[in-house]
Amino acid sequence: MPTADVPQWPLYRLTADDDQVTVTGPGAHSGPYPTRDDALAAVAVLAATLRPPRPVRAQAADEDGRTVWPLLVHPDGTVTEDGSPTRTKTKAKKQRHAAPEPTSSTTQIPAAREAGHGTQPAVDPHEAIRTASQAGRHGEAAAIAAEHELTALRQYGAQTPQVAHWIEVRAYVAQQAEDPVRACRLWLQAAVVRLNSGQDSRDPEVTETADRAHAAWHLVTDPRIIRDLGSGLQTLRSRVPGRRGAHADIQARLATLATSTKEANTQGR
Repeated sequence: MPTADVPQWPLYRLTADDDQVTVTGPGAHSGPYPTRDDALAAVAVLAATLRPPRPVRAQAADEDGRTVWPLLVHPDGTVTEDGSPTRTKTKAKKQRHAAPEPTSSTTQIPAAREAGHGTQPAVDPHEAIRTASQAGRHGEAAAIAAEHELTALRQYGAQTPQVAHWIEVRAYVAQQAEDPVRACRLWLQAAVVRLNSGQDSRDPEVTETADRAHAAWHLVTDPRIIRDLGSGLQTLRSRVPGRRGAHADIQARLATLATSTKEANTQGR
C-alpha cells in the first residue's frame, strides 16, 4: 500500500521514558514495554487485526520528547519511516498511563472458506447474518449462526474446522453487538477447536482467529474478566505465538492490572 493511501486513523504514539516505552492509540495497551521494538511489535499485532490487515501510522518520540519520528507499522512487523522527524521546542508531556482512545469495530464477518465451511448451501447465510447484525438485530444474527453451527456439529463433529467457522461467526456477531467479553471467549474457543482439529498453529485461519481474540480482549474493561480471559489468551499464545510482541503485550497488561489492584487494595485498608 502506497504511503499516501494509509489512512490517518488509527494513529499510535510511542513514548520512551526511563528505559521503557509506552503506547497510546485505538485498542492499544499502554505497556510499558522494555524496548521500542517490543512496543512496535505490539502495534503490528493491532495492524494485523484490521480487516483487511494493513499498515498503520505511528509516531515515536525520542527520550527527550522533542523529536518525533513518523512511522508506518506493517502487519508483518516491518517498520518504515514516513517522512522526516519533527522537533518541538518543549518536551512532550509523559503519557505513561494514558487510556487507549475509543475504537470502532473493523472486523468483517469470517470468510466461508471451502475447507473451513463445508458444502455451500443454496442460499449463503452469511449475507443474512451480516445484514441482521448491521441492522442491530444481533439476536436474529446469532440464532442463524447457531443453527448452522449445530448442523455442522452433527455433520462433521465437534472438533472440526467447519464447527470452528460458525463459532467465529458468532464471535463476529458478539463483537458487532459491542460485547467484547463474549466475542473474546468465542474467538478463543474457535482457535482451540481449529488446533484440536489438526490445523497447524501457523495456518492463517488459526493465526487470524487468535489475533481477533487478542484484539477483543483489549476492549474488555472488567479487571476480573481481563485476568480470566488473559489467562486463556496466554495459553493460546503458547500454541499460537503470532507476531513478535504478542505474548509480551499480554504480560504487560496483566502486570499493570496486578499493580493497579494491589494499590487499590492497599488504599482500601
